[in-house]
Amino acid sequence: MPTKTFFNLPEEKSKKLLEAIYEELSRVPFAEVSINQIVKSAGISRGSFYQYFKDKQDMLDYLLTDYQKMMIHHALISLKQNGGDLFRMFLDILDFTYAFVIEEKNNAFFKNLFSDIRVNSEFLQRLNNRNTFSGYTAELLPYINMDLLDIRSEKDFENMLGTLLSLTGEAFTIVFFDISDYENIRSQYAERLELLKRGFLKTKKADT
Repeated sequence: MPTKTFFNLPEEKSKKLLEAIYEELSRVPFAEVSINQIVKSAGISRGSFYQYFKDKQDMLDYLLTDYQKMMIHHALISLKQNGGDLFRMFLDILDFTYAFVIEEKNNAFFKNLFSDIRVNSEFLQRLNNRNTFSGYTAELLPYINMDLLDIRSEKDFENMLGTLLSLTGEAFTIVFFDISDYENIRSQYAERLELLKRGFLKTKKADT
């Protein structure tokens, strides 16, 4: 993550640096990002960049964390608007991602960022990393309607969440690599969510 020096920057200066980073990632994939180009656009020295970030990977961690925070924000909105429906929340997150990525100002940036397989993998690992996600889960938990779920233990909830995250991660990967086919991607994702939501086993009717 960025150093304290970065977070202590005047708003105007940090904004200019981030704009330079976004501009560079809108120009080339992450693997080809030039720190020299970033510092030139931001009007700072190369040494200053390393006062804010340890390296290019550190810069990437900040970008991915920032995006993850946006996802959590919209997850909370979905839960509040839909009575704590966890399955609806995941579908809304996918919709939010698609809407965000196709915005003209974000399109090239996200295409270059997530077209890099390594970057995409790192982001998906973040979604599935229990330590990384645990803090966000705690933030969401009060808004999840547990009465809608057949949860019989804490382990049940962890396993269900892990399954949903894996399914969502797969959908994210497809969206970032082929955003033009979103309707089909969303439809298949929604069908899979519905299968998980209702379960695979028939419930035996009570004897009358």
